[in-house]
Amino acid sequence: MKNRKPCILVSACLYGQNVRYDGKSKPIDLSNLETQNVTFVPICPECMGGLSIPRTPCEIEPEKTAKDVWSGKAKVVDITGQNKTAAYMKGSRRCLELATRHRADAVLLKDKSPACGSSFVYSGDFSSTLKEGRGVTAELLHENGFRIFSENDIPLLVNYLQNSNN
Repeated sequence: MKNRKPCILVSACLYGQNVRYDGKSKPIDLSNLETQNVTFVPICPECMGGLSIPRTPCEIEPEKTAKDVWSGKAKVVDITGQNKTAAYMKGSRRCLELATRHRADAVLLKDKSPACGSSFVYSGDFSSTLKEGRGVTAELLHENGFRIFSENDIPLLVNYLQNSNN
């Protein structure tokens, strides 16, 4: 039986913080999770990696994946072509450190983000086309055994927390 409140790392933009590339947030209703008596730890891998607010949009190179980024076979570039990979990797490592330190029970990430995408990311050609796959941070956390959910998976996350408390 657990003696502590469940901990969820959550994308800061979903938590209502204005940290997105456009300087805005994408707040979601977390009340279903709040009823589970959880502790939220907001994260923004891009900010934690040193990128500014606002910043130019970034995507993982076309035909490449976050695994390719971690293996050195791909880059995260902004819309002007500048390589932002180092910042994404640095921020991702900091998120992993927080997840480990807080013993996160789950991670709730903003889908479609080149860092946080849990199911989908943009295709890499800045055409607003989506492809299946994870972002750089989501990949690192997943590879280290953390359970990843998107803002579209709140009922699944609630169910996961309820079942893990039994």
